[in-house]
Amino acid sequence: MEVHEVTLPVTGTPEGAASARRRVMNEVRGWHRGFGDDGLHSAEAVAGELLANAVQHTSGGGASVTARLQGGRLRVEVCDQSPALPYERRTRTDAEDGRGLLIIAALADRHGFEQNTSGKSCWAEFDLPVGPFCAR
Repeated sequence: MEVHEVTLPVTGTPEGAASARRRVMNEVRGWHRGFGDDGLHSAEAVAGELLANAVQHTSGGGASVTARLQGGRLRVEVCDQSPALPYERRTRTDAEDGRGLLIIAALADRHGFEQNTSGKSCWAEFDLPVGPFCAR
């Protein structure tokens, strides 16, 4: 079984999060040709939410994003230095934030959060159609 993985550093700014999202998704696009537009857009939206949450809730500390494709499963994982686990908040309908976990839950096949020795890991998984892989 072929495995593809990339880990990228993320600076603690919104621009750094956006750049990391674009870079990691460009890697994923090169790995899997059978990943339809809907699946790709869902994974990119979730990666963006995970990265935005890391930047917003980590006080200037660094983070990293990892994408791993193994078999028919894509895992996107963001690690940061805050040990505080995310939780679902009640938000007003006109609020500008607070919906990230709802978006992640709606788009990913699985998601979760774990504390580790350096902070926490927030991840989401997507089941992909089996298709031809690039020879990268």
